Amino acid sequence: MKYLVTGHQGFIGSYYYNRVYPDAIGCDLQSHQDLKDCNFVQTLPDVDVVVHLAATNGTKLFYEQPVEVAFNNTLPTFNLVDRYRNTNTKFVFASTCEIFNGAVDTGIYPVPTDERVPILFQDIENPRWSYSIPKALGENLVINSGMPWLVIRYFNIYGPGQKDHFVSEFVQRVKKQEYYINGNDTRSFCYIDDAIEMTHQLILNHSNRIVNVGHQDEIEISTVAKIIMEIMGVDPNLLTVHPSPKGSVTRRCPDTALVQKLTGFTKYTTLYNGLKKTIESLL
Repeated sequence: MKYLVTGHQGFIGSYYYNRVYPDAIGCDLQSHQDLKDCNFVQTLPDVDVVVHLAATNGTKLFYEQPVEVAFNNTLPTFNLVDRYRNTNTKFVFASTCEIFNGAVDTGIYPVPTDERVPILFQDIENPRWSYSIPKALGENLVINSGMPWLVIRYFNIYGPGQKDHFVSEFVQRVKKQEYYINGNDTRSFCYIDDAIEMTHQLILNHSNRIVNVGHQDEIEISTVAKIIMEIMGVDPNLLTVHPSPKGSVTRRCPDTALVQKLTGFTKYTTLYNGLKKTIESLL
């Protein structure tokens, strides 16, 4: 099969591109290939599978640059669907667990959270949703495009090479002797190699499904921070906890029953080993 991998120089995109190379074509803004340009997108070649991983991500950016984040996460999806919707191309869309924060925080839906969770935004004025609203819209667009499709909702994927994520940002803070976190919510962390394996098996074997990709192991952010500090040789008792940003969901953990059923994947990298590899890449 021939793949088009968007965002192939980004975090998840680069790992998946390397997984399917040389059968892949990469497309990335860092290579001056702007998917917001509809004329450029119309020149993209026919392929068997589009794996749309290009996105502006990073919680800090959601608050600081909401308009740019919204443009960058909306227009490329529109243009790519328009380019390929009259073909037999399979369209794989990278979505996010951010789209249902409200349903979890209000107690409407449980944690661990499966794929049937309703999409809910409590405060439309919060710039945080500049990322997740385009992702929710993208899901609807792709699902109704007429193409075979696959929506993957990623839950806190981490690993070497990542930027603008809690793990990499906290490591940089510790290097500067700044031992604080913003909030002590719970999350579940999935190492990049595990996420890529599940992603590839889903792409090869399944269509017309929404699937959580992550690790069903809920943990407090403070615990993760202390593990990082221990690995870096810093006393974890120095950690302080600041308030969470507005809109940060208090709990987040996927129900992974479906992805395990579809892929058979169960050999997750332990959090300690994944963090150790990630930290070593940043030092």
